[in-house]
Amino acid sequence: MIVLWGELAMLYYRRNLLILSTTVFLASMSWSQIMPFLPLFLQDIGVKHNLLRWSGLIFAAHPVAAMFAQPAWGKLGDKYGRKAMVIRAGFCLGCIYFAMSFCTSPWQLVLLRFINGALTGFIPGSYALIATNTPQEIAPRAVAIAQTASATGMIIGPAIGGLLAHIFGYHGSMRVSGAAVLFATLLVWLLVKEMHKPSASEEQTSLFQDFLTALDSPILKSILLTVALCGTFAAAINPILALHLKQLSGTAPIWLTGAIFSLPGLAFTVSAYLWTAFGERNDHRIAINIGLAGTFILAFLLYFIHNLWIFAVTYFTAGLCLAAITPSASAIICTRVDADFHGRAYGLQQSASMLGALVAPLASGFVGTAFGIPSVFIMVSGLFMAGLIAINTIFKRWPLPAASAAPAAPAAGEAAGTRTRARRCS
Repeated sequence: MIVLWGELAMLYYRRNLLILSTTVFLASMSWSQIMPFLPLFLQDIGVKHNLLRWSGLIFAAHPVAAMFAQPAWGKLGDKYGRKAMVIRAGFCLGCIYFAMSFCTSPWQLVLLRFINGALTGFIPGSYALIATNTPQEIAPRAVAIAQTASATGMIIGPAIGGLLAHIFGYHGSMRVSGAAVLFATLLVWLLVKEMHKPSASEEQTSLFQDFLTALDSPILKSILLTVALCGTFAAAINPILALHLKQLSGTAPIWLTGAIFSLPGLAFTVSAYLWTAFGERNDHRIAINIGLAGTFILAFLLYFIHNLWIFAVTYFTAGLCLAAITPSASAIICTRVDADFHGRAYGLQQSASMLGALVAPLASGFVGTAFGIPSVFIMVSGLFMAGLIAINTIFKRWPLPAASAAPAAPAAGEAAGTRTRARRCS
């Protein structure tokens, strides 16, 4: 009976990982197959004046709302269950995609993008569900697999989006995306089991108190700073990358520009799991340091490179370094933050990434205009150098792994409930 129960438990968390990785892939792919074509969709619905302004509003609406909403949904997941929050987010996301396909004016699209940010949480909720329902010793690798599935969806999505737009038009491609997300939500509802739900806790905290708890924890503080910094890389470089590549070659085909755009995502896909395994063998902080230092050096070198192919190789290598950061931060949440805080931790992590993605394009535009497009790489390099120093200062304040904290707050080590859960899963 004991052996049979162990086999059933193994099937349970492995099946969860398979299903959730698939659904995260579908959600990420649906997201990325819509995003590149939103400016063209604006033209399709008749926007002729102030196209760039409306496009900027549409891209900014989602992260502005998500920054504040993600921790709230993570908190509800910690209280009522992560599966319920994933299903809620997937249903809302699918319906919003369908609604976007019926937009006839730009303000409707901006409003729906804002609502999308406010009601989203499918992917971070899935990470929290995997982390809390997988044996602790393999939970970081399980989350890294799901993150790799998400990155793969981000790479494939634009190509599929272009094909769908060609076949069905922009309106039709949005409906296909909505149907894909609703199908993913149905899979979660029917096939994913949340065996280890949040424990009942008498302690009730506000979102502000949770935020103060995160800032008071050296572990979570370093995670939030790391993820925010990571979010600035693509957000700062993507707006100027096509223009810079055109300056380098003058005749680069569009497909090559698109391929170079996708290199960091490809690098993440091939190396995220390996970085997590490296962190388990050594220390996830070492992986973060390698990622930050490597990105700092390579971003600096990008400023001096004038050959398109050498630029592509260096950009891909920077992506390999960057890929060490987010999976390592998620692994630290799995292993050094109490399970009762996982939903909020992943929500705060997503908010930090959104903050970096919101601020970086503004800084990139200012620096590129004032000092030339290549100077953006120097700006990014300087940010990562400063971040490397700041994060290592916080690392020195980490408590010893044997220490623990209150059940509802981030724990410095393996909380007793987490160890019990790990034994029950294994």
